[in-house]
Amino acid sequence: MIHSTTPARLVTAGIGTVAIAGLALVGCSSTPSTPTATGTTAAPSVSLPSEWANEDLVAPAVVGYPPYAYLDGSDIKGISTDLAVALGGPWGKTVTLKQDSFENAVLGVDNGTYFGVFGADITADREATYDQVPFLDDHYEFMSLASGTALGTTMDDLCGLKISVVAADSAIPVLQDQSTTCTAAGKSAIQILTFADQGAATLAVTSKQADATTATVTNLAYISSQATGQFQIGGPKYQYVLIGISVKKGTGMAEAIADGINALIADGGYQQILKTYGVEADAITEATVNPDPSTAGQ
Repeated sequence: MIHSTTPARLVTAGIGTVAIAGLALVGCSSTPSTPTATGTTAAPSVSLPSEWANEDLVAPAVVGYPPYAYLDGSDIKGISTDLAVALGGPWGKTVTLKQDSFENAVLGVDNGTYFGVFGADITADREATYDQVPFLDDHYEFMSLASGTALGTTMDDLCGLKISVVAADSAIPVLQDQSTTCTAAGKSAIQILTFADQGAATLAVTSKQADATTATVTNLAYISSQATGQFQIGGPKYQYVLIGISVKKGTGMAEAIADGINALIADGGYQQILKTYGVEADAITEATVNPDPSTAGQ
C-alpha cells in the first residue's frame, strides 16, 4: 500500500498518481462502472445509523492494487472489497461494489454516494476531517530475489544497494535520509530507482536492475505468493501504519463499521478474508473509531 505524508498528498496508486487533500487511498484510477458485486441480506446483528438504515450501501472498488482491490477477469477481488461486501452480513444489508476512481471515491464519501472508502492510512491529521476505522496493521519491508543475498535487518544494511520503489511513495524520503546517513558514515549511498507502479518496481528486481523493492508487507506478501519461490521478503521493518476505512465525520457510520468488523472478527469471517490473500500477520484484534495512529505495530 502506498502512503503519503504531507497534508496535500501525492498518492501513488497502482498505475497513477493523484493529489488528494486530506485522504490517501489504496488503488488506482479507474473508469466508473455499474455495480458489480453484492453482499448478504441476513438478519442484522449490528445497527446502522438512521442516515443509512434505509439507503442502498455502495462501496467504491478502486481496482489496480492487489491484494487490496483488483480485477480477476471481470470479477472484483481484494481485501478491501471482500471486507466491504462481508460487512453486509452483520448489518443485514446488501453491499454493492462500484468500480470507480480515487477522485470520485473521495467525493462520494463527502456527498453520501459511498458509505466509506477502504484502504486509507490512518493519521492524526486525517482524523480531524474524517472518522476512521482500522482493518489492518501494516508496515514496510523489502523484497528481493530468493536466490540473492539476504538484506540484513537494519537500515544501515541498505547502504550501497539499489532499491526500487513506486514514484511519490512515502518510502522515498526515508530511503533518502538513510542514504545520507550511509554517506556520512563513509559508506556507499542507496540508489533509489522510481517506477510508475509496483509491477514495474518488482520487474526491476526480477531483471536484476534493482537489488530489492520496498512496499507494505501486505502488498509484497501477495506478490510473493503469486510467484512461489521467486522472492524473499525481509530486511529492516519500518513505517508502521494502520490501514482503515474513512467515512464522513460524525454520522455514526464509523461506529457501525467498527461493530461490523468486530462481529466478523468474532465469527472468523475477517480472518478468512486475510487468509485468502496471505496477510494474516497484518490482522488487528479489535476495530475502534479514530485510534491513535502511533499504536501501529504495537
